[in-house]
Amino acid sequence: EKFNERRLIMAHDARMNLKKWDSRTCRECHKNPQPPGADAKAAHKKMETEGATCIDCHQNLVHKEAPETDLNESIKQGKMVLKSETKNEDEDEDEDEEEE
Repeated sequence: EKFNERRLIMAHDARMNLKKWDSRTCRECHKNPQPPGADAKAAHKKMETEGATCIDCHQNLVHKEAPETDLNESIKQGKMVLKSETKNEDEDEDEDEEEE
């Protein structure tokens, strides 16, 4: 029970470590990923253009699902930021732009 209460914190910590290590544990096996489909190829371009790493997009692959975190925003703010929070902020900005 205590483990489940801390699952999100532990998942975020593990994700931040993978980000810091440039997803080295993924890259040990997946040396040159060739994703199928145009969307996946475009997403993988972010690794070159935006400094993204595997864990930025591939969360919840190994362990029981925990809410996804926005790792870049978490680094900027110095605290855990859920992807749902940044998505809501983006939607609010879009609405503000439409009103102007």
